[in-house]
Amino acid sequence: MKTVSSSLIACVVVFAGSVSVATAQQGPGRPGLSAGMADGVRTASSSTRPERETLLKFMRPLTVEFKESRLEDVVKFMAEVTGADIEAMWIDDRHSIGLNKDMLITFNAKGLTALKVIERVLQRSSERGDYNENGWQMSDGGAMQIGPKERLNAFKRLEVYDINDLLVELPRYDNAPEFDLQSVLQSTGQGGGGGGQSPFRDTNQDRGNQDRTTRQDRADSVIDILTQLVEPEQWADNGGTGGTIRYYQGTLMVNAPDYIHRQVNGYPYWPAGQSVTVVQGRRWVSLNADTAASQLEGLANQPVTAVVPGGGR
Repeated sequence: MKTVSSSLIACVVVFAGSVSVATAQQGPGRPGLSAGMADGVRTASSSTRPERETLLKFMRPLTVEFKESRLEDVVKFMAEVTGADIEAMWIDDRHSIGLNKDMLITFNAKGLTALKVIERVLQRSSERGDYNENGWQMSDGGAMQIGPKERLNAFKRLEVYDINDLLVELPRYDNAPEFDLQSVLQSTGQGGGGGGQSPFRDTNQDRGNQDRTTRQDRADSVIDILTQLVEPEQWADNGGTGGTIRYYQGTLMVNAPDYIHRQVNGYPYWPAGQSVTVVQGRRWVSLNADTAASQLEGLANQPVTAVVPGGGR
C-alpha cells in the first residue's frame, strides 16, 4: 500500500492528535499510472454516452484506507482518484437534509472497485446519520449524484416498460376427461357401430379456462412485486416520495428517480467486468467488449529501420 501524494493532501486529516491518511494502490513499477488504475490499462476517451464513461471510471480497483477522515475529503479523494464528476447533496443553508461534510469516516478496503468503495462510504454515513438512507444515481449529464434518497427523489423521469410478455397466461389442461374403455368394448361385442354414446365421461370443453385471472389482475401482481421488492419505502403508493407506477394497455408507466429505474430495468450501458484467469501459475486478463474504451499504456506503432540483405543498405 502506497501513501497518497501531496496532490491529494485534502485526504490527510489530523484528528485527536493523530494523522489519518487515505491511501490508494498503484501498479508496481508503473509510477505514471493513477491510483487504483488497473496495471497497464487506462481509460481512453470514447464516443459512448457520458453515464457509461463515468461508470467505467468507477470500475477501477482500489485498495484504500480512511481513518477518521471527513466525508467531504473522502468524496474529493474519490473524485480525484477516479477522474469522475461527483455531485454530492450536502447539508447547506437551503437544505436541512443532506450529507454532513464533517462526518468522520473510517473504512478499509482491498481490491474493491471504486463503485463498491463509494457505496460502502455512503452506507457508513447512513448508519451514523439521522436522515434517510443514502444512495447514488446517474444524472442526465453523466455525473454521479450521491446523497440521501429524499434528495435524489427530486430528479425524476418517466419511463414506459412493455410487460406484455409477463401478462401471458397459457391455459392448463390438467384435468382431462376420462376415457371409458369398458363401454367401448361392450358396444363392439354387441355389434354396435357406434350408438352415439361418447366414450368420454366428461366432455367439459372449458376446463383450460377455469380459474384464469384477468390481465389487469396479473398487471396488479407485477406492480405489487416491484413496489415490495424495489425500494418499498420510496413509492408513493407506500407513502414515499420516490416514484409512481401505473398500468396502461400492456405497459408500466414509471415516474421515478434514476436509482429506482436502475433496479427495475438496469442500465443498458452498464460496463461488463473483467475476468482474470490463472493456469499453471500464469495469469492474464480477458477483456470484454469494453476494450474499445481502453488502451495499453506504452504500446504504440513505431517506425523501425533495418538492414535487409541484398537491399544495398
